[in-house]
Amino acid sequence: MRQGQQQRWKAKLAVAKIHARIADQRRDFIEQETTRITRESQAVYLEDLNVKGMGNSKGKRGKSVHDQSLGMFARTLEAKCVRYGRTFVKVSRWFPSTQLCSACGALTGPKGQAGLKIRQWTCDCGARHDRDGNAEINIRREGRHIVAAGRADT
Repeated sequence: MRQGQQQRWKAKLAVAKIHARIADQRRDFIEQETTRITRESQAVYLEDLNVKGMGNSKGKRGKSVHDQSLGMFARTLEAKCVRYGRTFVKVSRWFPSTQLCSACGALTGPKGQAGLKIRQWTCDCGARHDRDGNAEINIRREGRHIVAAGRADT
C-alpha cells in the first residue's frame, strides 16, 4: 500500500467515527425526548410539516432542517404514542395555525413569506399574540376537534 493511500484510509476512518458518534447522539436525544413527551402527555398533537420540502429550500436552512431529524422525531413520537396508548394526532400542514387568532377565530395574522419574520401581532379584536404561543393553542384546539370528530389516524 502506498503512503498516500494509507493516510487517506486513516482520515476516512476518523471522519466515519465522528459521523457515527454524532448519529448516535442524535438518536439518543430523540429517544429520550420522545419518551419524556409520551410519559408526560395523554395526547400529542403534531403539525404535519413538509420536512423534505423545507430541506430542499434554497437558502441557509436547507441542510440544517435535515440535521435536526424532524421526520425521525415525528415517526418515533408517533410509534411511542401508539405503543403506550396515548392519543396522537397530526394536524394538517395547511391548517393556518399562526394566522388564526386564538381569541376570536379571525384569520388576521401575518401571511406569506414576509409574515414569517413577524413574531408578534395584534388581531382586530385587540388580542396580542406571540406567533409560536398562538400556533400552539390553535394546534391543540384543532387536534382536540379531530379527536372529537373521530378522524384521528391512531
